[in-house]
Amino acid sequence: MTSWPTCIQRTCHRFCLAMPLVAAALLPIVLPTAALAADLPTLIVPKCDDFDVTGKGDAQAWETCQWVPLNRRGNGQLDYTAQFKIMYSDKGIYVLFDGSDKTLTATMQEDFLDLWTEDVFECFFWTNPKDPVYFEYEISPLGYELPILVPNLDGQFLGWRPWHYDGDKRIQKKVSATGGKNESMSGVTGWRAEVFIPYLVLEPLRNVPPKEGTQWRANFYRVDHDEKKTTGWDWARTGPSFHDSKNFGTLVFGKVVESETPKDDIRELKLADWQPKSMLKTKVTRVNTPTYPVIDVHNHLGGGASVLTVERVKRYLQEMDDASVQTVVNLDGGWDDKLAETVAALDTAHPGRFLTFALINLRDFETEGWSQRETARLRNSFEAGAKGLKFHKSLGLSYRNRDGNLLTIDDERLDPIWALCGEMQRPVMIHTSDPAAFFTPLDRFNERWHELNDHPGWLFHGDKFPSREELLDQRNRAIAKHPKTTFIGAHFGNNPEDLETVGQWLDKYPNFYVDIDARISELGRQPYSSRKFFIRYQDRIMFGTDTTPDAEAYRLYYRFMETDDEYFDTAESHHRQGFWNIYGIFLPDPVLEKIYRGNATRVLGLD
Repeated sequence: MTSWPTCIQRTCHRFCLAMPLVAAALLPIVLPTAALAADLPTLIVPKCDDFDVTGKGDAQAWETCQWVPLNRRGNGQLDYTAQFKIMYSDKGIYVLFDGSDKTLTATMQEDFLDLWTEDVFECFFWTNPKDPVYFEYEISPLGYELPILVPNLDGQFLGWRPWHYDGDKRIQKKVSATGGKNESMSGVTGWRAEVFIPYLVLEPLRNVPPKEGTQWRANFYRVDHDEKKTTGWDWARTGPSFHDSKNFGTLVFGKVVESETPKDDIRELKLADWQPKSMLKTKVTRVNTPTYPVIDVHNHLGGGASVLTVERVKRYLQEMDDASVQTVVNLDGGWDDKLAETVAALDTAHPGRFLTFALINLRDFETEGWSQRETARLRNSFEAGAKGLKFHKSLGLSYRNRDGNLLTIDDERLDPIWALCGEMQRPVMIHTSDPAAFFTPLDRFNERWHELNDHPGWLFHGDKFPSREELLDQRNRAIAKHPKTTFIGAHFGNNPEDLETVGQWLDKYPNFYVDIDARISELGRQPYSSRKFFIRYQDRIMFGTDTTPDAEAYRLYYRFMETDDEYFDTAESHHRQGFWNIYGIFLPDPVLEKIYRGNATRVLGLD
């Protein structure tokens, strides 16, 4: 009888032979490997006695269990490690997560929030594949959790909170950090999460508790958001959605699978693993500093004193100095105390280097007097030093009333907000819609498949969302209605795929401008049209990056703007946005001066 470790990972391939399952120190039970999902990983889960979780994984039981690596998804840029261990007892499931890290990007201070939008570990347990419902668990570095039961009907899914979630049904959880404190935005070298999931919380799922030889489908994930470079990891390679349950791996409780592993067949290469390297030999021009000092009108530096520490701001300034960036506009100012703290840490402490934009609170837009309250709050924000107002794409896509209807961008309740910005000569930076591919089916024709695979929450195709055209029309109606208010269309008005239409908007609305942030990947693949457009509309385009200050990222923008270099990769300027490279548009110096700083100086009132 073959001897195996008690917690090991095996992969069952498409043409594997039927081999017996062998229990570790237990009675053998024969089970053909064909009973397991082909091409998907299989993990043998050892049994243990119950113990208390500490968040450190220091219980002796863990010493008998090997680490299982999580694999980086798609084109994730963060080179961190991620791994987990799993065991089961008579009362529940134990999971230990571990990962290296630099910053605990976690701000949420409650359970049952959208934890996946920040740093998180996740596990999914599908206890009976005959039933379209499974259990999902998420835990943040701060120890907040999201346990939900998920019905998944042909890819349409939602989450239900556990019923009577207390007492013996409550999940035991602890977290720990290495190299720093378990605090929001703390610098660390890594963090761990240790959880005990009682079988009682899995009710009414079938196949619970597991017996010797029981099989569940499952998956384990990590998401990290350092430096605006979101990266995901998984155990079983799923599609763009973490809820791609058909591709979950298999947990076998107390048994070991032996199988032959055939050599990899390149003809079976998955699209997610395709990473082509160009064979072109082209000129490389390194532009360390721009022809003129730059004003970056679109950036996210964070807000509040706890985030904008002296050391963090010092790092921002160093990167800005290295790349000859004169001023950065921070769009994360918020409102009230957070805004005051942000202005103090940036604008006041470093005059001329930072400008802060405010936000408004859209969450309670249905309540009586909301428009008047937010208008008054925004006036206070401007008087406190905010130089403009930022709207995220959530306006038009996320905020719904009690009937489920979305708050539209041209809703009359926002009219006093737009009018105040005009009155106080504060521009509005507005992010509306998203790339065209995000509103099309995620299928073999989608040109941003890899990006959407990394960020499944960015897909807005389907009946739940308005069309991209309707969102842009809503924004344009607001622009037309408020001609005294200056609007800056983030991401090239979020239509760089159609320069002719953007030109028509600029011709029609003299109070409308665009910035180039996070869109040189689109503009640079149509260099002839882009160059003509930039020269024609040189008074209406501004420089921005949407990337935390990074000298090398800035230099890719300079290379695009100033050189005639061909077919170069821009992933480091923001993140990979498509499987293509771009071309420089070598703009004339007078045009560069306007786009780099002149137009922003005028619009932001910096003359």
